[in-house]
Amino acid sequence: MNPARAERDLDESIRIHAAPDRVWSLLIDPRTMTQASPELFATTRRRRGPLRAGETFVGWNRNGLALWPTVNTVTAFDIGREIAWHTRSSGAVWTYTLTADADGTVLRERRRLPDGASATARLFARVLLGGIERHTDELSEHVSATLAWIKSAAESAPGDDRPE
Repeated sequence: MNPARAERDLDESIRIHAAPDRVWSLLIDPRTMTQASPELFATTRRRRGPLRAGETFVGWNRNGLALWPTVNTVTAFDIGREIAWHTRSSGAVWTYTLTADADGTVLRERRRLPDGASATARLFARVLLGGIERHTDELSEHVSATLAWIKSAAESAPGDDRPE
């Protein structure tokens, strides 16, 4: 295993022809990630409605036959600009940043492991996901798929909400 490759940051951006408010509304709707993510299929929360600062939620993930929960806390919430959450079990911080431009919005998704992957994440990946390096490669593909789904959903919204 190559630790640098396995624990590398994931960082990708996509240009969306929709106003930042439209993209933001998708990002704070918990249903978006369950529809957009190839791995996350459900969330459990104490409340309904959009995500909010400081909220903790459980994400339910599936990859092949492996099924597992993650506990996540929203750590950054700058309305219309950025949302991030920390996943306790893996040590990952997932961040979505929106930047308005002349054509709409640039959406950036990042996954960082500030302290490296947790021992739990490394063991789980080795036993059930074919190794952490393989799972990181899959997550990289998932980031692309998630951004593409959000782009499609934002651009197919009724009406034209692109900035003029």
